[in-house]
Amino acid sequence: MKTILVPMDFSKASQNAAEYAVSLAKAFDAEVVFINATVPALIVDDSVLASVMITQAEILENNKHLMQEEVEALSKNYPSKITGLVQEGYPSDVIDEMAKVKQADLIAMGMKGKGKSNSAFGSTTTTITRKSGFPVFVIPEKADYNPISNITFAADFDSQTEINRYTLLFELAEKFNSQVYILNVQKKDSSLKPDEAIGKMNASLAFLKINHQFQTINERNVEKGINQFIKKNRTDILVMVAHQHNLFQRMFGNVYTKEMSYQTKIPLLVLPGK
Repeated sequence: MKTILVPMDFSKASQNAAEYAVSLAKAFDAEVVFINATVPALIVDDSVLASVMITQAEILENNKHLMQEEVEALSKNYPSKITGLVQEGYPSDVIDEMAKVKQADLIAMGMKGKGKSNSAFGSTTTTITRKSGFPVFVIPEKADYNPISNITFAADFDSQTEINRYTLLFELAEKFNSQVYILNVQKKDSSLKPDEAIGKMNASLAFLKINHQFQTINERNVEKGINQFIKKNRTDILVMVAHQHNLFQRMFGNVYTKEMSYQTKIPLLVLPGK
């Protein structure tokens, strides 16, 4: 891992994500790039054009000042590896474009806690998580950085998942010598479908060099099953693959987004699907 991109809105949630990203970057000797996307001014009447432009310029200047403060504060513990940028544009567009420009290996984003889910930054995080072609690390507002000793990978055993989708997960597991729990949540008394059995076999081969265990929980509610497992088994990060169907779509549809993103205290790594 060479580059981590961290979107910033200067909230406690994004600041915590920045601190987490810097700590993770130190383990890989990676570069960290902070990016702030300042939404363009909406001009309704030409008569207020001048005042709007002045206000927008002030906002941009203030955000540049805040960004410099963030870079200087975190650079004390990680000198010369952190840069900060402020750009005008819509957050999801700016983040996606900057990830491409910087060839980011990971996007680390903060997630505000329960009761704060209506924030623009929270919605940007879930949008990027669902649609980005880059791995996205969702860092809860109160999550502390710890060496990643134990990883729970919530798998749906999609047989079409390419092995290279797991690259970042492999890098983390190898760097921290992690124990990886490959968790599958099944309905009670159900068995794997033929396609899922093939997917499990593929996963077994892919994780051959990684310290791993297959785990199964019988629970109709996928989210509940994952939470039950996490409560009983120490987990430093939860990992999912962002397929646009099956497990991920159910988890990040209208029903499960708040439960798994806004309430969890465990960082969630979302790997891009096919």
